[in-house]
Amino acid sequence: MMRLRTALLATVMILSCLSCSGPVVTAVGESNDLIVMHDGRATDRAAAAAVALMESEVSWLLGEPAFSTTLTTPSEARDLANRRQILLIGTWTGGEVERVVRRRMPGLEPGGPPRLHVDRDVWAKGQFVGTIMARDEAELLAFLGRGGRDLVVAYENAAVERAVDKLRSDGRREGVEAALADRFGWSIAPPTGYEFFTTHADRGFVFFRRTRPDRNIFISWFDAEGVQLTGDFVVAKREELTGQYYDGDVIERRRPFEIESVEFAGHEALRVSGWWGNRELVGGGPFRTYCFHEPSRRRIYMVDASLFAPALDKTSLMRNLDAFARTFAVHAPRP
Repeated sequence: MMRLRTALLATVMILSCLSCSGPVVTAVGESNDLIVMHDGRATDRAAAAAVALMESEVSWLLGEPAFSTTLTTPSEARDLANRRQILLIGTWTGGEVERVVRRRMPGLEPGGPPRLHVDRDVWAKGQFVGTIMARDEAELLAFLGRGGRDLVVAYENAAVERAVDKLRSDGRREGVEAALADRFGWSIAPPTGYEFFTTHADRGFVFFRRTRPDRNIFISWFDAEGVQLTGDFVVAKREELTGQYYDGDVIERRRPFEIESVEFAGHEALRVSGWWGNRELVGGGPFRTYCFHEPSRRRIYMVDASLFAPALDKTSLMRNLDAFARTFAVHAPRP
């Protein structure tokens, strides 16, 4: 009897914490950590489907998962409620997740069609909490089956955007962005620990580097006249620059790589994600390149992030590098 009372008390305390009035701590965890909370046996299949989606392989990272998940229930969550990314999966049938949702997510109407409902800073500051509720598990499974990729992208974007906001805040406070804007007409907000190399600034090429593991961001800019911005051009230009400034790095075309149209620095851009290699130095790793035309300065800008981290998980490291790259901004020419 005593053990049962203790267990019930623990459940009540955890659910009470999950329904408290507001965040008092800062969210913790890596950018690829994800806590999935569900109703236990009643939603086992839906929870497993959500985990499979969020752990789907990123092809250009050579099969690493998009997220590393921890599956739990609200009563078993203990100290997990302060994590940066949480996904709640539940049904409107009186389970633990519904009780949490009714207290903390008033924007979700009971009985409505399933959708990804997003709240921020629910139990910790800097937190992204998504909730998917349905009438039953079958409806949950149907939703996850047709909207799975959108769910992964929403969490990927949230993880990067949170890091971008923090880096920009730090960059403004430390004056880094303003100093770069004055000198180059563009700015970027480097995390702590990066060295800045301007050896080739007169030729429109500078880079930031941090070691252990090796992380690099380069920025290149050049005249846009006569340039047709295509995927082939971006790939060729990157290889020209890395061959010249990165000791002969090349794109490993035998490995998967992607070319996409995306929004970057307020412009339509081409993004190339793939794997670089260096046959002379016997190294390689993932990279991500953004390239766009900036009409006010009549320039093409290329911002490239690359990583060399053998034997380490690369998803979180590349996501943080991507956030660094996405703090880039071009400033209007002075009158």
